[in-house]
Amino acid sequence: MKLASAYQPAVLASTLARLAPRRARRGLAALAVALGACAATLPAHAAYPEAGTPIRLVVGFPPGGGADVLARAAAVGMSKALNTNVIVENRPGASGIIATDYVARAAPDGYTLYLGTPGSLTILPFLQKVPYDPATALAPVSVLVTMPNILVTNPASGINSVADLIARAKSGKDVTYASGGNGTIGQMAAEQFNMLAGIKMRHIPYKGTTPALTDVVSGLVDVTFSDPSVRTLTEGGKLKALAVTTAGPSGEFPGVPPIGATVPGYELANWYGVLAPGATPKAVIDTLNHAFAGVMKEPDVIKVLASSGMTATSSTPAQFGELMARERIKWSDLIKKAHISLD
Repeated sequence: MKLASAYQPAVLASTLARLAPRRARRGLAALAVALGACAATLPAHAAYPEAGTPIRLVVGFPPGGGADVLARAAAVGMSKALNTNVIVENRPGASGIIATDYVARAAPDGYTLYLGTPGSLTILPFLQKVPYDPATALAPVSVLVTMPNILVTNPASGINSVADLIARAKSGKDVTYASGGNGTIGQMAAEQFNMLAGIKMRHIPYKGTTPALTDVVSGLVDVTFSDPSVRTLTEGGKLKALAVTTAGPSGEFPGVPPIGATVPGYELANWYGVLAPGATPKAVIDTLNHAFAGVMKEPDVIKVLASSGMTATSSTPAQFGELMARERIKWSDLIKKAHISLD
């Protein structure tokens, strides 16, 4: 970094020497030389992001899912907002753990970001050992979307409401629910329902939401708590939406009641948010937060996300951090009480 001439060692020493008493001049001159040498070694603080340096937004799931749809919509807006390329990089595997760990180990310079979901950040760390500290390995930037999960069944199942589902389970019949895998938000939604409704549906885990939905459509499994992408199947008559998991109705599923209307106290709001490596400077985090907040207000982005059942939003980094802290407490408590495991 080039120093202004007034702070170059020789000039600074001369200035101090003129102003100080004779007996202190020698010491001040030596101090000025030392300060100048230190200043000369400080790195230049380039503006973030540097022109031409791309930003990678890492997604822990394959292309085509809800997380990928959000990432690609946000990347277009962020590229314009930051005047640099924002590239979506899919690193699927282990319900997001692989991608989470990859970003946690990346340089904390703002050029590698993670599109986080509840699984790898607030659920799986309480079901298995993960290679990162979920509370410190990543720095929250902003929540990007919120959305309900949708309780769905085959239209021919004879289950036409939440009350019907509870009655069937309490009758002693073997009621099953599918999920995209152990430790997913779909499993947590169902186990929370089990606990509050006083029933015990049997869990059938799958490797992803697509095969889980396929078996509910075919009638092999009774119900599942799906993400909003299930809307195409409900609109096509292949699945029946019984309820949404949020506290109130969802605008994307008109006429579908919240589970809480039948099971008091039930509420689950799913979310996706963006995070950076844990030691990323606050100035970089603030720049990213401001840019994402603007992108999530763009009409085109709102429209694309709404078509997938997601509600665009934003938050401060602190608010996002508080959300994850609350959910770590909530899900760890449920995991213990319901004796949930990966076995």
